Amino acid sequence: MRKLTGMFAVTCLAVASPAFATNGMRMIGFGPVQGSMGGVGVGATLDACSLLSNPAGIADFGQRLDIGLSWFKPTVSYGATGAGPGAVANSGATIDSDRGGSPIPAIGWVRPLSDALSVGVGVFGVAGMGVDYQANLYSSATLTSYLQGRLTPGVAYRLSDQLSIGVTANVMMAQMKYDVASAMGQAKHDTATSYGIGATVGVKYAPVKIVTLGAAYETRSSFQDFTFDVPGGKDKLAFDQPQTVTVGASVTPFEALLLAADVQWINWSDTMGKNLPRYTNDTAVTGAKAFNMGWSDQWVVKVGAQITPLKGLDLRAGYDYGKMPLDRDRAFENMAFPAVTEHHITAGAGYRVSEKLAVNVAAMVAPEVELSGSNVAAQGIQAYSTKMSQFQIDAGATYRF
Repeated sequence: MRKLTGMFAVTCLAVASPAFATNGMRMIGFGPVQGSMGGVGVGATLDACSLLSNPAGIADFGQRLDIGLSWFKPTVSYGATGAGPGAVANSGATIDSDRGGSPIPAIGWVRPLSDALSVGVGVFGVAGMGVDYQANLYSSATLTSYLQGRLTPGVAYRLSDQLSIGVTANVMMAQMKYDVASAMGQAKHDTATSYGIGATVGVKYAPVKIVTLGAAYETRSSFQDFTFDVPGGKDKLAFDQPQTVTVGASVTPFEALLLAADVQWINWSDTMGKNLPRYTNDTAVTGAKAFNMGWSDQWVVKVGAQITPLKGLDLRAGYDYGKMPLDRDRAFENMAFPAVTEHHITAGAGYRVSEKLAVNVAAMVAPEVELSGSNVAAQGIQAYSTKMSQFQIDAGATYRF
């Protein structure tokens, strides 16, 4: 099992380069089907990516393999006016991040062992963020990079024709690096790797034939501290991922139409809130200062629809809204980690090539959002604004055995 876990995690991280995820630092959905329907995946469980969103849904499937790959491209910039020492070179200028696009995988396999019991395993790129500013307000590079891959072995059991339950173990691997003020005496922090563990439990209930209800709880993901070798010692960063609660529903008013909605709560304040993530060091050489992201909890609403106008053809569309969790008074943190997007518009299609094979495509656009504020007392920043828009395309295939 250790070799299998390592293989999946390394594969995920090799493919998923640093990205901005969209609800905070999390992707709105996983794979082209969820990605085309606003990220819904708890009330409507349509493919093996349900292993991550609501594992109870895999009880509905025969043996299948779903493979997807996303290309995710954010456009990010900031402008700031500085009051502190050295804040002269780029004061008032607008600076664009050089971070490019990122491939993000979604792979899920499900197999029924009996009429009631199903098992599965998936590997997903789940979260990420980062910027690459060649010159910031204080004439120093600002580089931040975080990414997380997840292996999800799971099992589901059908208690009755109407009710199923499921659970996955979330085996995670994350990488981080940052260089935020080397010109001001802080050390560069080269890539560090951390392993984490958590779980997701889900339930799915169909009170009548055309209605399905779902709920999923993802525990807090507990990671090892990131440990960075710096001159004179080591820096450590405790960077866990938050618990989430999601409820969803879907309705099929007639055979060719599916409507779905999810509501999700993400507990960012517990892992990225006041004076978090927790930073410690065993040397005074680096001059590094504690993080204070100041994120609040986030509510997310997702809606999606699927219509089948012709045999074998599914057309999909959706919308995702999550109010940004950032504290506008944390100026430098918001420039280094600008998780500001709120609105996400999605669309896509699927075509069943044969009884066994189907292909799916999707696209997502997040219109530009701007956050502005200041933090003169702590960071010497009189005024700042940070902007971001996003574009994503997905492609994938389903094979039914």
